[in-house]
Amino acid sequence: MKAGMKLPKRDVVNFVIKEVMQKNREIESLREFTDLVNMRLKMVDSRLVISGKRLRNIFIKMPAMKLVIETRKGKRTKKCPSCFSGLRKVYMKNLRGRKILYKLVCHKCGYSGANGRFTPKRYRFVKT
Repeated sequence: MKAGMKLPKRDVVNFVIKEVMQKNREIESLREFTDLVNMRLKMVDSRLVISGKRLRNIFIKMPAMKLVIETRKGKRTKKCPSCFSGLRKVYMKNLRGRKILYKLVCHKCGYSGANGRFTPKRYRFVKT
């Protein structure tokens, strides 16, 4: 973080997120969402700034908000690449009766990766 900048409190970020999502029912990227929230935070205090990672984690915990995660081919991880909580493995049987990994699911943020597509490509923020 740059000198002179400070982190906003969680309740301030919640309020700003609600304001931004009232104007935009759906935001197509994390960068766009971070820019919109940072612009609103600058109106409150010119030194406030928030990172995309922290913003995403606060958004996940808010009611009436939904995070949609699109994935691309990538390596499988043990923790959720979005919120860093544990992943649940979902298995299915193939035609030979062997148990194979079908997909990975996060109970916290809704992340789901399947068929080798485990790396997040795009985040969409939706007000439900």
